Amino acid sequence: MTTQRKRPNFLLIVVDDMGYSDCAPFGGEIATPNLSKLAEEGVRFRNFYVSSLCAPTRSLLMTGVDNHLNGLGVMPPMHSMNQFMQPGYEGTLNANVATIAELLSDGGYFTCMSGKWHLGKNDGQRPENRGFQQVFSFLGGGASHFSDARELAPSEGPHTLYDDNGRDVTDALPDDFYSTTYYTERMLGFLRERPADRPFFAYLAYTAPHDPLQVPDEWLDRYRGRYDGGYPAMVVERTERMKAMGLIPQDLDINPGTGHFPAWESLSVDEQRSQARKMELCAAMIEMADAGVGEVLGYLEETGALDDTIVVFMSDNGANPKEPHFYSASTPEQIDTWYDNSPENMGRKGSFVSIGGAWAEACNTPLSYFKLTTSEGGVQVPLIVKGSGIERRGIVTDQLLHATDIVPTLLDYAGVERPAERNGHVLAPLYGRSWRAWLEQTSRQPVRGHYDAIGFEMIECKAVIKGGWKILFLAPPYGQSEWQLYDLREDPQEQVNVAAQHPEKLAEMQAEWEAYARSVGYIEASGDPALAHMSAEEFFRRYGMAT
Repeated sequence: MTTQRKRPNFLLIVVDDMGYSDCAPFGGEIATPNLSKLAEEGVRFRNFYVSSLCAPTRSLLMTGVDNHLNGLGVMPPMHSMNQFMQPGYEGTLNANVATIAELLSDGGYFTCMSGKWHLGKNDGQRPENRGFQQVFSFLGGGASHFSDARELAPSEGPHTLYDDNGRDVTDALPDDFYSTTYYTERMLGFLRERPADRPFFAYLAYTAPHDPLQVPDEWLDRYRGRYDGGYPAMVVERTERMKAMGLIPQDLDINPGTGHFPAWESLSVDEQRSQARKMELCAAMIEMADAGVGEVLGYLEETGALDDTIVVFMSDNGANPKEPHFYSASTPEQIDTWYDNSPENMGRKGSFVSIGGAWAEACNTPLSYFKLTTSEGGVQVPLIVKGSGIERRGIVTDQLLHATDIVPTLLDYAGVERPAERNGHVLAPLYGRSWRAWLEQTSRQPVRGHYDAIGFEMIECKAVIKGGWKILFLAPPYGQSEWQLYDLREDPQEQVNVAAQHPEKLAEMQAEWEAYARSVGYIEASGDPALAHMSAEEFFRRYGMAT
């Protein structure tokens, strides 16, 4: 006689813009003991792929559907005129997808989220409209982490909003509000008040360490002096540590970087101190997020729920190379006017600094490039999975996985079927695959085999990965808009373009790209961005993000 296994709880934790090797279980020097413990008891994946920007990745996570079909073909406001409001390019989750929260809620789960949404702010677009029963959410892409909630740029202003179960609360945040600690507190509140007779799906989406780099005063000097050796020293340290941990091959060279950023030695003493300060703040933000993870896991352990919970931890994309003035209408002069980035105020309320490109490359060690690109440093992120029914523990694996796999995997564990139609709409096909059989060791087959391909595209940066090979197309300013070919098995850092040596493989991979593009309805960008042809008010109104 067999007994039916209890349906597991799910805790999905996402951090924002954390680099590939920032946390300790992936080779970083940043103190992340809770993630280390999670990794020791679970599985670390070193071939997990996402989109190169945060909102598209979140759309993949929530729906299991490729972003060109789910509404985030491009992240607003980056549409070109020919893409604007076309099917799959609506800029918010469209009606042709069901979120994991909707499906699990339909299946009897209690669903809650605390943190960043970034998938729509108007009626019908918010998390409480897409299956979450208890919600505290940040609706935009980025803002001050304190109660002033200042936006990154004017284009972010209309959706720099906090939502408390459908009620706008941006102007009513507590005086001591700090994003990481408040998201943690609200998640703990939701879990304490959850129905005792139902499993839960909890989505904890930190905005740390997304810029502006800010922490409470007591954390400001947590890493004082740690990065005085600069980004080259950090790259060497992390590479050596990753080799000692068995995360990368012993003969892998130090990644030389793109060469796009000033050499550390070329900086003045004051410039070096300012640069080191940025990384100090970023590290403190990540440690604070780890502490929040520890609080939530600790509560679940104390109440006996952790044994019945599958925990998934990941970053949404690679580290962010942007400086503040790269955001629209945020010139260096405007930054100087709007913010106080003096050495004594850096990292406090009213400051706005980012790690920038050189640190972003270093944070993604040993990979190349960063967020915004489809190079490995933009689309490969750390993933840790641990929990109920998962037999593989304490290992590192090279399984090729994609962000869209989250939905079918959780549905598989929950015993919830995804319908062909919902609310009168035929649902777009799933792009992801379930990991359950592999995690439970009931199958020796890999999640994706030698002949399986996965495709990517965002702001005309493109890629396809198949059988250890990768073709890469980087649009300016990151590349020359030409296809390159890499053998990731020999060259995981994408240093040697072998397109000329393997023309047949290049042609095969280009055919894979064409098949992918057709299947998801990719629209090649042409002309000026849509925002250039209309007022900001009209742009936001047409996107359903009225001012």
